[in-house]
Amino acid sequence: MRYDFLQPLSLVLQSFADHDLAKYWTCEFPAKWAQPLREQVFRPATAEGEAEEEKRAIPLWAVNSAIAALMPQVLTHDARARRGEMWLAWSANADEKAPDRALLVEFVKGGLMAAAQYRNDLAQRRGRPPVINTAVLAGILDTFSGRDLTFTRKTLDLGPGTDPQSADYTLVPHALATHLCLTDWHVVHGDPETEAAAEGSTDGADGGTDVQDGVTVRAVHTTRWRRTAARDGAELVSWPPYVYESKGKVRYPWSYTLRLSVQTRSLEDTVQPRLHVRVGMRRWARYNVFDPKRAVGVHLFSPSPWADASSPFGLASMAWHSGPAGKKQGFMGWADDLVPTLKRLGSFDFLPDPAKLARDPLGFLEPGTSDDGLRREPIAGVPYRPGLGKNTGHAVGDGVSAKDKWRIFSQLAPALEGFATVDEPHVRVPIPTRTRLSAEELLRIDRSALAAAAGPRIEIVLWCDTTTMRDEALSALALALDLPLDSAEQPGQVQAWQQTYTLPELEVLLRVEPVSAIADDLEVNEKIKRRTDRLKDAGIGRQVQVRSQLGQPAPGVTSRFVLVEMRGADGFTSADHDPKMAVRAGAAGCNAVTQNLRPPSAAAAEAGPGDEGDGEGTETESAKSQRERTRRAIGDLLIRQSGLIRHPNRQGTTEHELTDVACLGLWVVRRTGDFKAVMPLAVASVPDRPHVMVRLPHSGWLTYHQASVLLAAWPSTRTFEKPDIQHFFADCVAESCDGGDLALFTLAQNIRTACPALTNPNLVADRLAFHPDRPVETGRYKGLRHIRLRTNVRDESAQHFAYGAKGPQERVGVGGGLWASGDNDRLFFATADKPNTAGPGSPGGSRLEWHEGKNRDKEIVQKIDVCKDVWNPQLLELLVAVKQSDDPAAAWAALAHQRRSAAAHFADPVTLPIELHMAYKLGSVLLPSHQLEPIDQPESS
Repeated sequence: MRYDFLQPLSLVLQSFADHDLAKYWTCEFPAKWAQPLREQVFRPATAEGEAEEEKRAIPLWAVNSAIAALMPQVLTHDARARRGEMWLAWSANADEKAPDRALLVEFVKGGLMAAAQYRNDLAQRRGRPPVINTAVLAGILDTFSGRDLTFTRKTLDLGPGTDPQSADYTLVPHALATHLCLTDWHVVHGDPETEAAAEGSTDGADGGTDVQDGVTVRAVHTTRWRRTAARDGAELVSWPPYVYESKGKVRYPWSYTLRLSVQTRSLEDTVQPRLHVRVGMRRWARYNVFDPKRAVGVHLFSPSPWADASSPFGLASMAWHSGPAGKKQGFMGWADDLVPTLKRLGSFDFLPDPAKLARDPLGFLEPGTSDDGLRREPIAGVPYRPGLGKNTGHAVGDGVSAKDKWRIFSQLAPALEGFATVDEPHVRVPIPTRTRLSAEELLRIDRSALAAAAGPRIEIVLWCDTTTMRDEALSALALALDLPLDSAEQPGQVQAWQQTYTLPELEVLLRVEPVSAIADDLEVNEKIKRRTDRLKDAGIGRQVQVRSQLGQPAPGVTSRFVLVEMRGADGFTSADHDPKMAVRAGAAGCNAVTQNLRPPSAAAAEAGPGDEGDGEGTETESAKSQRERTRRAIGDLLIRQSGLIRHPNRQGTTEHELTDVACLGLWVVRRTGDFKAVMPLAVASVPDRPHVMVRLPHSGWLTYHQASVLLAAWPSTRTFEKPDIQHFFADCVAESCDGGDLALFTLAQNIRTACPALTNPNLVADRLAFHPDRPVETGRYKGLRHIRLRTNVRDESAQHFAYGAKGPQERVGVGGGLWASGDNDRLFFATADKPNTAGPGSPGGSRLEWHEGKNRDKEIVQKIDVCKDVWNPQLLELLVAVKQSDDPAAAWAALAHQRRSAAAHFADPVTLPIELHMAYKLGSVLLPSHQLEPIDQPESS
């Protein structure tokens, strides 16, 4: 079905300065407290034998969470004790009194001491010396006084025409979440009127169906909500949870979540702060959870005698502590300071034991009976995620349908009447359609294009352990390059051989070799004290092995590609033993890029809606799955890592098509931690070239392969200051502007830290600047258009649902396309069509409500989507910040959207225009991807 309207889950905030909810006392964490704590107690790790991962900071998160749990009227924010940041806010709607200073001081003292003692105990169990001097800490805490706290009366006064202050971004969502809880806001799911359901239907959720006077009717569910101590924005969770019970009588609890955040847009005639609403799912673990490598999240349920309807759930985590090396002293314990802080600040003997909680999370989540026979309220819940040990599969699907989002949002809006009004829907912009290629068509490489990107003579090396993946890789190569190669002729074990194929467009040197010890765990010398030194020592040895086996390129070879059969990250002893980065660095020393391919695997059988879910069964990966992921690996190696792209046939809108447009994407690769890096780069494309070009600091324009090799062994500084980044970007724009049409793409979340001129308050229409006070001269960017994008990272773009001319009451769903804002002619939004890999859940389905759908026999029946995964498309914001005077802004926004479909190795749209997508991928060559700035890519490869 075609949808012509897109409704964002956002509300325009109105001024509610006269409401009691708008009155607060606020205070900062006193600098008089923070300075000695930082200088004398909570310092970075420097002691001999102290691990790098034990870097310390003032543990205010635990203190804040404990205060919120014990005193629900207090809102907490800043957990880093920064100057000028709101630390606490105290609702003043009940009376005119400021918070009790003495009580807050005792909470801070007790919380910091509890956190310090907990960290020392943890270090002792690991066989290490204490990490915090508690005597020095006690001496500093004795100097704290209630007189050090300064409270300021604040009235929330934001609305149309008023820019939010820094504290408003925190206070407003929490104030509104508190209002919803205290007014008993709830959501009714289903039709309260009697309606016939399908005869003999067996699907059901909590409440199921009911029989009245012999007629089966739809159940009506009522969802109520509680706050959680969210680290970002305000969050509500439906409470009590719903429970799906399988045919095997296994109980699967789950809840909806609702996240609120304040957002603004740029280039609006009148500032209109908006409340973004994000509807999500939280599935609760039901059975023995365990993860030896990652912490397990825990929700603690209001352990305070002063709790009320607005009291938030506390957020804690537990983890497996292995104890000293060589000793079997492992235990499941708390992984943060919240529970020790709560224990010190109150007599809460019902706080859960982490070992018992891990063994039976469902027993702590559901109401029960205590030892004295009295009713016991829920104590804790463990959010489910894949990887929490065997037997933990969850039958309830992931994601939230458009129907559920509409149902919740349509009842939230009237509950916030007086505070906000529903945002205007976006209207579809007609754009040319595109043809979606099949997987085989994608893998068939244009050899002329590959020769243009990688040179006339390439070398491909297959390092394999198993004949299965060797044969799959050879078959994929034969298909990709149309090579006269038959994997059936291969011997029964992996043997070394090589052959040269001379093709009309290029020459291919193919080598097949056993991977040998290259893919084994790194040999980590635990005697080396510092982790960075241990990793460097282990990595150097593996790089030497790689260079020895790979060797230097033969004369005339222009590009080298290496496919390595290697286990996934979970297949190694620890992250420190994973050799992937060392192998990549070693290959770069031989002018080669690498791509990893997992060995044949056994996939755990997921518990289905009718399964018991208590078995240990596994199923072998299918031959089709092996073939598909091998083809993806070959495509990524030869297509993406050569920088090949496929230009859309038609660009712009149906009314205004664009031709001969060059594109430029600017990107900042970021890494935090021990190896900090902030590095700018640029990726460009021109219409007559089948591949992108890359510009790095201190280099000219390079092919994507050349840039990958250079970055993998980057010898120069990796940290660039803001002025250097701004100058680099200005130079890239100047070099790319030759008088023709140039589309410049930037991502707000990625670039604005280094280029503050691109932030909402500083952005000026039709002016390009990277520093607010130093705009690029107009004469240097003739023909330039700048499209600034924003993704849903930090909820900066809203969730949404689509509907047709008859309104959302008839039908809602998801719709792909370009959408225009109703109140800003430069602002557009883009959504992708549903990919083939999306979950099977219907956008018009629901976790709780019946809908019409087809069964396995293609018959129309009434069904309910409790157990189906649901695809949630991301909303990409496109702001045409710079355009020429006679430009139709919609055409240039459409161009940015259409460039998302220019990946030559991927059929579905990626999250960003291909130039920014390739830049993001290129950053992982320099740095481990888990240490890069996170960019959510639910629609990408």
